[in-house]
Amino acid sequence: MLKEKHKEFLVCNLYEDRGDKTSGDEDQSRSGGLVRGDEKEKKDSDLKESTKAASDRGVMTSGKTKLNIVLCGNNTAFKNSVSRMFRGTVNKPINKRLHQKDKSNVCVKREEMIHGRQISVIELPVLTQLSEEEVMRQTHQCVSLCDPGVHVFILVTPVIQLTNEDKAEMEKIKRIFYSQEHFMVLFTTDNTVDQSVIDFVESTESQSVVSLYGRWCSVMGLKDQRKFRQISDLFDCIESMNSEPYSLQMYLRAIEKRVRHELEEQLIMRENEIKELQEKIKTLDPESVKLNLVVCGSNRELKSFISKLILNQSERRSELSSECVRRDVELHGRLISLVELPALFNTQLSEEEVMRQTHRCVSLCHPGVHVFILIIPDAPLNNEDREEMEEVQRIFSSRINKHIMILIKQNSEHQTAELNEETQSVIERFGGRHQFIDLNTQVSVLMEKLEQMVEENSGVCFSTETLFEAQMEKQQAFYEMKMRIHSLETWFQSQGNY
Repeated sequence: MLKEKHKEFLVCNLYEDRGDKTSGDEDQSRSGGLVRGDEKEKKDSDLKESTKAASDRGVMTSGKTKLNIVLCGNNTAFKNSVSRMFRGTVNKPINKRLHQKDKSNVCVKREEMIHGRQISVIELPVLTQLSEEEVMRQTHQCVSLCDPGVHVFILVTPVIQLTNEDKAEMEKIKRIFYSQEHFMVLFTTDNTVDQSVIDFVESTESQSVVSLYGRWCSVMGLKDQRKFRQISDLFDCIESMNSEPYSLQMYLRAIEKRVRHELEEQLIMRENEIKELQEKIKTLDPESVKLNLVVCGSNRELKSFISKLILNQSERRSELSSECVRRDVELHGRLISLVELPALFNTQLSEEEVMRQTHRCVSLCHPGVHVFILIIPDAPLNNEDREEMEEVQRIFSSRINKHIMILIKQNSEHQTAELNEETQSVIERFGGRHQFIDLNTQVSVLMEKLEQMVEENSGVCFSTETLFEAQMEKQQAFYEMKMRIHSLETWFQSQGNY
């Protein structure tokens, strides 16, 4: 039975053709029927059109496309039974050597000519029973055995409640191949396909399994009898599923897509958790939320200028320090905490000390930094400015962009709203926010801009957890890339063994 989006079912029951048309019609009626009588003519026409449209996607045999099918799932016995049914070898004696291979943990390709069509069937071993290295080897092998690629992966699952082992196998298959366009779920029963089986397949739990792999499902009764035409129709339907076979290139790209998708999901989940936490804090005690600022940049004098402006300490001297220090001030009834971050590039600080200071500057701002103020001169940037900005983004990652405000210090004698090309590029790279300041700038104007930025971010700040996650993501990405390279090297080296 084939199903798409809860529509028609195609019952796939295999039985001997006894040449008795009446008996065959009775069996078909008993099993639920293949096609409604008023749709038969239209279906035959559609099948011809799909066969014609698929003529450029594989080897043609008697006008039909060669099909490459991979059977996967946790039940080896059912996979073998389905393979024999597809290949028309149900009534043939089992070859002992072949039977031994069926029980092995390697992919075996078998080809048959059936219903005027060349088909290749590969049984994928149970992946949860293999080592990670062997999993990658066998999944790579099953795709490489299919030229030009796999037309359909059929997930064979019994018509019973799924076990934890079944679910683990399904999850592993989904994660590795990472495609919803090339899968069909085949519900298989030892008995005939009756109404109870149909009800099981249409249940919410069964359909949730189907939705994980796309939209196609089918059901097969291993003890049912049916005509060869129905198997042929199933193959025609498989042929019409995809426009492009699942190739080795798709397999390799799936690894990269999977890693990127998982990291994006983790990032979205973490950001949502932080937003919820910040909203709870604001609701409980809005007045207790401080405005935490970190001033960074390569020019110590410029950082001192902005610190004195915000803290209203015109007499304070700028100390040459390699240690983060927090200073607090109350402005317009709101507590402001400001930390000056030492220059990170071209200093006497070791890499370990640089990391310690960056962590310290964030940890001093509980619950996190609302705004990083990056101050630069209104002049062509020098190499020290460029390298400092590179270091800031390397350490804090692109997550800092939504929390950065770039302040451009202008001379009183020369003021312009125009930006040179390099400065404009820097602003865009760090999120697009900037503000001109000079000796006459009012702190109230600057604070209004900073508070507007915090409001746009819904009060979410850059916390120590954010910093830790950014660093862990870089390490994870490096590790994943290293493992992918190692896995690919292992695969290609192993090809000489086949």
